[in-house]
Amino acid sequence: MINEQIIFFESIKSSLPSYQNLALSIADALAISTNEAYKKIRGTSILNLQQIVKLSDHFGVPFLYQPNQLPTVTFNYLSVDQEIPNMLIYLKDLLDNLKQIHRRNNKHITITTDDIPLFHFFKYPELTCFKLFFWSDSVMNTEVKFDPNLFDQEIISISKELNQLYLEIPCTEIWAKDTVHGTIEQIRYAYEAGYISKEFATQIIEQVRYCLTDMNMYAISSKKTIDPNHTFNWFNCDVLGSISYLVDFKDSMSCYNRFNTFNYLKTEDQSYCQQTKQWMQSLIGKSVSFSGQGEKHRNKFLYNAFAECDKLLAEINNYTM
Repeated sequence: MINEQIIFFESIKSSLPSYQNLALSIADALAISTNEAYKKIRGTSILNLQQIVKLSDHFGVPFLYQPNQLPTVTFNYLSVDQEIPNMLIYLKDLLDNLKQIHRRNNKHITITTDDIPLFHFFKYPELTCFKLFFWSDSVMNTEVKFDPNLFDQEIISISKELNQLYLEIPCTEIWAKDTVHGTIEQIRYAYEAGYISKEFATQIIEQVRYCLTDMNMYAISSKKTIDPNHTFNWFNCDVLGSISYLVDFKDSMSCYNRFNTFNYLKTEDQSYCQQTKQWMQSLIGKSVSFSGQGEKHRNKFLYNAFAECDKLLAEINNYTM
């Protein structure tokens, strides 16, 4: 219990701004003296259950305890209405999570994906609306026609904020060889099924091209911002197997696994996160680097991706209902 308590306080400290004193913050949250707060931080005074709950709620940091004989993993997830998914609630929850990550001093996100990471889409309003529509429609299984007016300005604003926050977080992205193909097929299906117009399909294909151009710029400089301490690594791996986001804070980790098209399962189980990290490092060892000097492989990948975009544009221009 003492070790878990010390780790708990270390996690709380990591979540605080650098100028904020841990003992004073604990004393204020629990309404105890600073001296007693120091005792609890050192583990010489044990937290009771009510204090653990109060601290977890106050700082947004979970207290993790797992008996050695029970190798189980606990996941959290946002419960989204399966009949009519509320994308605004989904984006707000995503924003809260990303803000918590962004506030940490040491952070790095590693992504394995067979779809373009959603944060890149969020830079472009029309593409954002299309992806959110496609995700929610895949859950509802109804024949609802696409209407951009269904997505209000708050959704667009949150999406742009998510994009900006993500750009400021150092990360590594591992893409499958057919990562772009999924989005192209979604646009093709939506157009042929009559969900979107020719003009709108053309517009969002162009925005997919913009996303790829952005990726090329990030890869060339190995960063997504002008911050000299920022890092960005882009890899390509033939076979991945799952869409996962691993957030590494140096002293702790959290993992997000995507499920049900767009939702995610989150865990801060350190053993699970460590295994995920080792798996991702193994994938990187089998991958081709697109960042920095990986120009030859990057250009080949982008050439094929742009060709897919051009092929779909040609199909749409020649398509007869």
